[in-house]
Amino acid sequence: MNNVFLKKFLNEFEIYMGAVIFVIMTILLFVQVVTRYFFGHAVTWAEEISTIMFVWMIYLGVAAAVLRRKHLKIDAFVETLPFKYKKMLLILSNVIFLIFSLYIIFPMMEVVNNYAAKNAASSILKFPKAVSYVIMPIAFLLTAVRLVQETIRLSKEQEKELGISKPTIDIEALEAEARAAAAQREGGK
Repeated sequence: MNNVFLKKFLNEFEIYMGAVIFVIMTILLFVQVVTRYFFGHAVTWAEEISTIMFVWMIYLGVAAAVLRRKHLKIDAFVETLPFKYKKMLLILSNVIFLIFSLYIIFPMMEVVNNYAAKNAASSILKFPKAVSYVIMPIAFLLTAVRLVQETIRLSKEQEKELGISKPTIDIEALEAEARAAAAQREGGK
């Protein structure tokens, strides 16, 4: 059972990390608002940390979007193509995104290295900017890994499931569940 949990965690790492960051960020901003409103003194460091966490959450979200097939794309043209061409176009799209993700890692590492060399720090907490920005190359590397996984998955899919993403909230499944519960209540009366 531990292997299943570990595999699920590793396959959805960015989603879990993004959720944890979001919760912490929300708590910090709540504390800042409460202290400003009730005590007349803002906790300024909370805003600085929240800003850094927001950036981290956004970059982790890029990799998570690939994982869930929620990244930005225009489906209207792709959906009109025959299966073979649709599959080729989806794979080509992933390969182009993969090349970009791998390419952008190096300029981002340069930014991180420049901040580290200058010992640049945030204005309030003096938090190293290199640490704040290191998420960018890490997230693009993670995105590249997810794109490879997604491309492999796409190459194995058949026509009916090609490129289909599971909805974030499956309304049809919820409606079916509600109808089944209503039918069960009706049958019990």
